[in-house]
Amino acid sequence: MSDLIAVVVRFVLRIFLLLMALVFIASLLLAGALLLAVWGVRRLWARLTGRPVSPWVFHVDPRAQWSRFYHAADQWPPRSSRSGRAGDSQGKPQDVQDVEVKEPRKPAER
Repeated sequence: MSDLIAVVVRFVLRIFLLLMALVFIASLLLAGALLLAVWGVRRLWARLTGRPVSPWVFHVDPRAQWSRFYHAADQWPPRSSRSGRAGDSQGKPQDVQDVEVKEPRKPAER
């Protein structure tokens, strides 16, 4: 009986995944058709008004992101000499302990 249930569950899961894939493909096709229709109307309007058909161009400046993050540092106040760690008046951490260095043990030979 459990084999029958497993087969039915696998079949339903496959059908569900197939339907999800079909919805995804249909949405991509719809988005492409909508973009093509907008481009066609834009081209037709340019032809009717006698203007040249200008292509859609996305200007990408590679320096833009660099300058955005580089100049974002100017918005923050300068860091003080203390970096926010717990310490005494000279800036030394208080919770540090000195330890003795020990040589690693050698494995016992038999």
